[in-house]
Amino acid sequence: MNINALSASELKSHLIQAWDSRLAGNRAHSRMMSYAREDAAKARSMVPPPKESGVMMMLFPEHNKWHTLFMLRPENQGVHSSQLSFPGGKKEMDDPSIMYTAIREAREEVGVVISESQIIGSLSEVYIPPSHFLVQPFVAILDQQPLWTPNADEVHELIKQPIDFFLMDGIIEMKEVFIPRYEQKLQVPSFNIQGKVLWGATAMMIQEFRMLFGDLH
Repeated sequence: MNINALSASELKSHLIQAWDSRLAGNRAHSRMMSYAREDAAKARSMVPPPKESGVMMMLFPEHNKWHTLFMLRPENQGVHSSQLSFPGGKKEMDDPSIMYTAIREAREEVGVVISESQIIGSLSEVYIPPSHFLVQPFVAILDQQPLWTPNADEVHELIKQPIDFFLMDGIIEMKEVFIPRYEQKLQVPSFNIQGKVLWGATAMMIQEFRMLFGDLH
């Protein structure tokens, strides 16, 4: 599929049609799993229950190509320091829904105002043991590239990646990464994003998104 030939409405139509039949959940996640972790159902039964978080995968056009946005977290972000992620964060007590959380965090972290009508669906939840978060990823399609205004306290760098990269076979690489949970370096499945290693929960989300376009390896 030439994703760059699709209009916003055509891309939305493809994803919505693929959602029910191809959303791969645990099968996609296991391909990019860096270490054993509970699935969402088991995580919800934990005591105490995991904290809820929402993140936003934005699809937007730039130079006649569909892109998505990653954030490089600053070094002072605890267990997620210096990692690539989607904009997002913890659900606050006054957030009416986890979708609202993802929308709010996108606005606060990168300055993008997203309406619920632009969100076409959600990917499967991912449990993150080190921070005890259960993360719900949402996917939004934007008609044009937003004007980014990153929050320097939350964002070290913004990285725009063409979506067609993720529709290629053979892009999963094994890289050595320090895993705080085990206090050692391990070989983990990852994607090379402009020289930076995308691994862990965000890579699991991306793999599920890839599989909406076929059983990519």
